[in-house]
Amino acid sequence: MVDALIAFVATLGALAATGLLVQRAYKDRLLYLIAWSFTQVGLTLALLCMAIGFMAGYNGLFFRVMELGAALIGPVWLALGMIELIARYVQVRFAAWLFTISYTVVAIVILLVDPLKGSLSKSLPKPSATYDALPLLLIDGAHVVAVIALVGCTGVTAWLASKRDREAGELLIPVALVALAGVLVVSGTRGFLPAPLAIIALGGAAGLVWYGAMRTIPVYEDDEGYDEYGEEYADEPATGYEEQAYAARSEPVPAPTPPGDPRRGELRFPDQAPAEELRFPDPPALEAPVPAAPAGFDPSAFGPDPAGPTSVDGPPPVPGPALPGGALAGPLGGLGPSGVPSGALAGNGLPDGCGQITVYTLLDGREDAFDRLAAELVKAVRAVEPDTLIFTCHEVVNGPTQRIFYQLFRDDAAFAVHRRQPHLQRFLAESRTHVLATNVIELRLGAAKLPLPAPDRQGR
Repeated sequence: MVDALIAFVATLGALAATGLLVQRAYKDRLLYLIAWSFTQVGLTLALLCMAIGFMAGYNGLFFRVMELGAALIGPVWLALGMIELIARYVQVRFAAWLFTISYTVVAIVILLVDPLKGSLSKSLPKPSATYDALPLLLIDGAHVVAVIALVGCTGVTAWLASKRDREAGELLIPVALVALAGVLVVSGTRGFLPAPLAIIALGGAAGLVWYGAMRTIPVYEDDEGYDEYGEEYADEPATGYEEQAYAARSEPVPAPTPPGDPRRGELRFPDQAPAEELRFPDPPALEAPVPAAPAGFDPSAFGPDPAGPTSVDGPPPVPGPALPGGALAGPLGGLGPSGVPSGALAGNGLPDGCGQITVYTLLDGREDAFDRLAAELVKAVRAVEPDTLIFTCHEVVNGPTQRIFYQLFRDDAAFAVHRRQPHLQRFLAESRTHVLATNVIELRLGAAKLPLPAPDRQGR
């Protein structure tokens, strides 16, 4: 009865940890969390069968479920989640998924149909005394593969952390906890430990997997505010960009630049389709007549034009009223529809303008795939977000793995609408595997020079 009580308590704990992990995996859609959820389900079912077996006696069904959950699915899918978390090459992750699914399906079929030998009672059965050679060989193979994968991933993470890799340093402790959980799973299912220790080992493994998984996820809950983003955003949901990588708050390190390179720090735009919503004014046309200012308009009321008079195909530009510190209000000059200079209107026309700079550090070899997703995102923003004034993706010269998104919104409402767009959510989900680190900077619009639509011309 003592063994049954211990197994029942361990089952409750494993069930709670499994529910929390499955909920988080469903929310974040991370493949390594999904793999570890299979591990948790297997351990929970095994502990439940152990509790029932200690109370009512074991039979073929309880023994098979216990072996499938704890001895086969538990360690194999735990190793798969570790590889999915650590491996930085998609080929390695794909091979791991292919092997794990194939091995699991074949082993489940054999462990279910292979006849059992010996008799079962209320004591914990040993696999070596109950299964024939082939099922034991499959279980031993699962344990060997799991141990090699867990030890290898832990060693690689420790080595990268020693090389000052920020992501590896943050993952080192969670990876070590999950690797320890794998050791407990293998130890508790080999039949070497007494029943109480085997139960404690499996229950402890379930707790370690849950805790290690939670330590690998950056906490950006929707109802929490962060000082680094400004108090004005404390009550707003997270943008989603900061979940792109584990080193979300790390500062990207630009690639070294040769001494004397005149293009140091220069930004350039990737090739994109020409914008249709934002059109810059055409170059000055000296032959075009300059319309006269409306009657009663006094340009001196808005201060002198520091750039001097210019001739453009449209109303003469007039700077807006001066802001504190000598900055000119508004993006650029020109007359508004009521005869008031558009610079004056623009100075107060975006009082709630806000923006965001998102710096992505990409994994090596993922630049083209990320750029394709970015181009699709920019195209979709142009098409359906009229209040998103500027949305650009920059490449960093001499920093081939860095991309910088610059975004400017008319107000907070436009920013909120942008965050809810399905094309943004699709971009965040599909680009996650290409991103190593993300840094998000929230902005408030100050003095600015913004592109306005070109003035309408007669006959155009």
